[in-house]
Amino acid sequence: MYGVAAVESGHASSLADGTTLTHYRALAAIVEPSSYSTVNLDGGEMEKYLRVLEEAYAHATVLPAPPGTVFQSQSVLTRWLELHYFTLTEALSVVEGHAAARVSVTRRANPEDGDSQKSFASLAAESLRLLRSQAAATVTLPRADSDDEDGIVARASFLIDNQRWQNFQDTVAKEADRQPALDFRVTGPWPPYDFVRMQFGG
Repeated sequence: MYGVAAVESGHASSLADGTTLTHYRALAAIVEPSSYSTVNLDGGEMEKYLRVLEEAYAHATVLPAPPGTVFQSQSVLTRWLELHYFTLTEALSVVEGHAAARVSVTRRANPEDGDSQKSFASLAAESLRLLRSQAAATVTLPRADSDDEDGIVARASFLIDNQRWQNFQDTVAKEADRQPALDFRVTGPWPPYDFVRMQFGG
């Protein structure tokens, strides 16, 4: 299962090439056949996961599932949709009409000492706090192993109203002008990968 979309039964049979929909009332799981085993999440599988979700996201509001999510059968999946129907529909209503913007903040110069690094991090945190006012929700993203080498001092994901996407980009550009020691990079619009935590118990 790649994710769950807001699709009424009978309105569509697929949202992305190579997948079908398993419907339950106003929800549909985006699925493809798979053996009931652990999925090897290599580069090709991750590329496919992202492609399917971005294609589906172009047609409907989508809650991404964790990569490699497998259900034992269609009936088990339908039962899961039934059990979590209220939670899933509530989550879809929150992200509907919104997209995720990922912002990475990079220092322009190498820090001379630990205090300089802390100063860059403090400036970045101040900027990210300002950007939060433009977003419906914000998630601070964990640092990657290569961040120090790449000069990245902070990352965050912002859930932005589609109608305010350009406003958000303009705000980031103004913040970049205000903070000459830092570079700001925005990617997206993305499906709300960073704002969904599905529960599979029960």
